[in-house]
Amino acid sequence: MDKINNISFTGIRNIGNVKFARKSPYGKAISNNLSMVLSDDYNGKDLDEFLNILKKMPKTELSLINSQGKNVLNLESTQVAGSKWIFVNGYPLKMDDAHLPMYTYLAKLSKKIAGMTDKEMVVNQTYKDYAADEILIYKSKVSEKIGEDNFRKSLDSYFDRGRVRAAAKEFNDFIQKMMKDYFS
Repeated sequence: MDKINNISFTGIRNIGNVKFARKSPYGKAISNNLSMVLSDDYNGKDLDEFLNILKKMPKTELSLINSQGKNVLNLESTQVAGSKWIFVNGYPLKMDDAHLPMYTYLAKLSKKIAGMTDKEMVVNQTYKDYAADEILIYKSKVSEKIGEDNFRKSLDSYFDRGRVRAAAKEFNDFIQKMMKDYFS
């Protein structure tokens, strides 16, 4: 019976959020990171949609694929020295006409996550126990940033559904502001 309650009604699962400090040549920046695993199911083709958007990107398709697998997506928003940046799987996304399809996709995706119910946000315990440390932040171990003990104590909070929804809304607002500035 428990298996029925864990059915995902979306092709997005294991959504986590970590906020962390990033060093840059212009100073310290706080990054809002959303990490997730995309798949296709009967209610959505989230993985196919992402891969199709990648095909529209100018010569960057391979740069935007996560080294952990094509179904893993790490999104990061940060502001440094007055400049706003979005990173997709560690790749800084330019704000230009060629990359607008990706910005539109990310806005739609973050809005979808912000509106998900608790039941739709499936987090697998095996993922949390064995993969999250290396996947939550692109090419970084969370435990190396905050220490193994702190990571284990904080692990459940990274997948807190309320926190994830708030982070997705913040990410969406960030993208909307970038797009508004671009079109102004």
